This record gives sequence, C-alpha cells and structure tokens, in this order.
Amino acid sequence: MRTPLPPEAAPGTQPTELHVCHNCLVKLDASLGGVDLPRRIRESLAARGLAPTSRVFSSGCLGECPVGKVTVLVIPASGVGCHARLIDPEQDGEDLAEHLVRRAARAERP
Repeated sequence: MRTPLPPEAAPGTQPTELHVCHNCLVKLDASLGGVDLPRRIRESLAARGLAPTSRVFSSGCLGECPVGKVTVLVIPASGVGCHARLIDPEQDGEDLAEHLVRRAARAERP
C-alpha cells in the first residue's frame, strides 16, 4: 500500500527542505532502524503540524559524519540560514521537529 503524499504548502510558499544523509543512515546500528528514519521524521513533523511546510529528502554525504547520529541539512523556506543539524536516531525525529518549532517561533518575533 502506498503512503499518501503529505499535504501541500500554501500556494506561493516554499517548504523547508530537510536533507537526511543516507550515508549516516546506513552506518547506524540495525537496532536504530536507520534507513526507516526519514519516514519517522515525517511522522514527527506531521504530529506537530509541520508536514505541510516541510519536505524530507534522502541525500548523499553531507560532509559531517557523526558517530551514532545523523546529519540533516536544513534549508529554510526563505533559503537564508541553511545549516546542518545532528539528530539522534533514537528520538525518531522529535529533536528535529522541536528544533524547527523553535526556529519558527524565533522567526515570528518582532
């Protein structure tokens, strides 16, 4: 059964892109379910209402190779402030979702 596509971003807006390093995923211990992490990230984003404004992609090596963590390149919708984020695969993307919520809250401040 195919997974339905996430809801689309509002017309005229670009989603935040989250590029998850595939090399990091395959280096993880099998008990952490590495290659399944992008799906779990999508679920964490959906639970916080971030699915319409975020897209998760698998990427090649991002040049940061942490032990036991996964590198995610965060490209905000504005295209400004791109940064790499190291996430804990045991948190199933919750740490990344929380990071995005905090960034959005800071962006809304006057």
